[in-house]
Amino acid sequence: MNVIRFYLLVPILVVLLSYAHCNENEELSCQNLKEGFHALQKEFEILKEEVRELKSDGASRSVEKRFVADGERDIEATVTKLEKDVKTLVEGIGSTYVRWGRTTCPGNTTEVYKGFMGGNVYTDNGGPANYLCLPEDPTWAKYQDGFQGEGNKIYGSEYQIIRTNFNPFHQDMNDEDIPCVVCSTKRPLNIMVPARTSCYTGWHLEYTGYLMTIWSGHPAAGEYVCVDSHPELIPHGSANTNGNVLYLVEAACGTLPCLPYVDGRELACSVCSK
Repeated sequence: MNVIRFYLLVPILVVLLSYAHCNENEELSCQNLKEGFHALQKEFEILKEEVRELKSDGASRSVEKRFVADGERDIEATVTKLEKDVKTLVEGIGSTYVRWGRTTCPGNTTEVYKGFMGGNVYTDNGGPANYLCLPEDPTWAKYQDGFQGEGNKIYGSEYQIIRTNFNPFHQDMNDEDIPCVVCSTKRPLNIMVPARTSCYTGWHLEYTGYLMTIWSGHPAAGEYVCVDSHPELIPHGSANTNGNVLYLVEAACGTLPCLPYVDGRELACSVCSK
């Protein structure tokens, strides 16, 4: 800035020096110098104003840059916080499923509780179709012992494979009582895929097994569940009490296309998470 001031002052100084040494005999020359001096003085004032504007604009731009920089830092901090919040939420999201026929959970899943598989008795004409995993340690609210003659009952479940010569399990499980365990996974989604021993792309296999439900000749309703391919049993539960009973499920051609399905072939299943 000092250099600019110097170059602005040089012409004026030259004119001033010339003007100071002019005499009466050089009136016209002095008049011209005087007019030149006033012109340069005006030009100097204009240039000074432009310099002031440039300085002011520079200061303004500096403030603006600081404001933008501060804004960028604020946005970056906000994004970082949001990313951390989302990560915390995602880590807190998960899902649960029942592993029928087992007492332990697979892989990196966590056991919520284990217990006994139960459902409606196979001879009932009404009642729910779904199965429950009843915990080993029930607690009670208000109650009155003894059947009241109304409402419904829930029975333990048994493996039933006596009506077929095919046993896919590692040992004879007929009439054995069925355990279960509820498992928690950090993956938020899970599904049971029938007729598959593996999961589709992008899904993680929790366990594989066989599709089982109530016998079609029984009056009671039932649902399809995936019983683990390496099932366990409840100790001392081999008595043939026939409460809630599970049979293997076979494909039946007709409305179900064959191929790809095969008439009379037992169906596998898999439980998958994502």
